[in-house]
Amino acid sequence: MSLKVVTFDAYNTLINYGREFIDEVTSNITKYLRSLSMEVSFDYVREAYVNLDREIRLRRVVEMAYVPPMDNVRRFLETVSRKYGFRLSEDIVMNVAEIINNTLLESKNVRPNEDAQYVLSEMKSEGFSIGVISNVIFWSSSVTRKLLSKYGFSKFIDVQVYADEVGRAKPHPAIFERALELLTHGIEPDIAIHVGDGFKEDFLGAVLDDIVGVFIDRDGSLVKGGSPMEFIRCRAYGVRRLKEVLLIPHLLSECGT
Repeated sequence: MSLKVVTFDAYNTLINYGREFIDEVTSNITKYLRSLSMEVSFDYVREAYVNLDREIRLRRVVEMAYVPPMDNVRRFLETVSRKYGFRLSEDIVMNVAEIINNTLLESKNVRPNEDAQYVLSEMKSEGFSIGVISNVIFWSSSVTRKLLSKYGFSKFIDVQVYADEVGRAKPHPAIFERALELLTHGIEPDIAIHVGDGFKEDFLGAVLDDIVGVFIDRDGSLVKGGSPMEFIRCRAYGVRRLKEVLLIPHLLSECGT
């Protein structure tokens, strides 16, 4: 019996959010700070949030850097506090972290990918052990675990591995290797696939760690023709929709894997 494993990124792979969520969380933070008599601007708070998010993503790729979520929340608020001249306390940091967590869990702008449950179910029925590998920025892994459970995904998932638990973030090989170790118990798998929407963090991280990488290219920046598209024979693929990941095992079977 073959040992087959597949891992998925969490956000904008299994769970979708975008600009509307960023606006919502920024609005909630702004309202809270104004309730403390801090005359902050929504636009500046949003800019500080988005800029730090962008910087962290870049540092993960360029420096293989990892920073704990609470440190990122604190740094974001330090930027805002310097702009508006208020004293930052640990209570404010903790309260804003909680606002971010609650907004994520309750927001109608955060939704399960429409194909996710079907794909997870089909992969499980095909004999795959399934994992989730996710980075963190402003919220901890515990929040993502709650969302996966809320959307009914957890029953298909054998292992969840997060940057704040490993102390490394994708594309660092350590986080991929931790997931594989937990899924395979040290046995070399016959097939190992990782699926995600991050070209550098997910796709290149997987391929460089000798895992079959599948890049979800929703806007068609690389997948110009039919989907799936093979980038590197038997090693790297692109798809336009999550559902098309189900075709990857068939393509790999033709490689003699």
